[in-house]
Amino acid sequence: MLEAIAAGRTRLNEIKQVTGLEGATAYLKTLQDLQLVERVVPATERQPYKSRRGLYRLRDHFFRFWFRFVHPHRTLLERGGVQAALDTLVAPQIEAFTGPVFEEVCRQFLWRIGLAGELPFLPLRIGSWWRANEEVDIVAVGQGAALLAECKWTRRPVGTNILQNLERKAGLVSRELGGSRLYYGLCARSGFTPRLEQEAARRGDLLLFDLDRIVAGE
Repeated sequence: MLEAIAAGRTRLNEIKQVTGLEGATAYLKTLQDLQLVERVVPATERQPYKSRRGLYRLRDHFFRFWFRFVHPHRTLLERGGVQAALDTLVAPQIEAFTGPVFEEVCRQFLWRIGLAGELPFLPLRIGSWWRANEEVDIVAVGQGAALLAECKWTRRPVGTNILQNLERKAGLVSRELGGSRLYYGLCARSGFTPRLEQEAARRGDLLLFDLDRIVAGE
């Protein structure tokens, strides 16, 4: 079950299908009690415990790495194939694996600056949002306002195309935010294109956070 979640099977029906376990719900409850797994719902949900949109994820990213790359390939590793595993199994996937870690770091960063009064509003909850095949990495919800943000752990600067896609998804998220004023945010490992920086300087609803600021936490 832990291996299935680490591999990206985060919905209850996916976990049941992959593991074939009849009592998957009870096992997941036990794993939550042990604080190995957590159930998350979209930040827009007003009654999280009643939500049917919950996803399951491993709480610890070291644990996630173990069950993603080590546990499924024990035979190869035990026979000395460490370098082969790194080259063929880990290296091609490590950027994608690191993406959710960066998202979590960015959420913690937004909590810090939000509580310090450095956001346009006080965040009451910060999470993410998803529906069908659409997802927003971060949604921070406040009183009458919300911040929608994307996190990009890429080697290229983020450009206006990412902002445009975020604004498109905002039309979907806004239906669940009850007329809240929307702000947009972009968190990037490799900074931003000059055109996007000009766009942020021109408008008051777009916040850009580069890696240096996120790491500094201010």
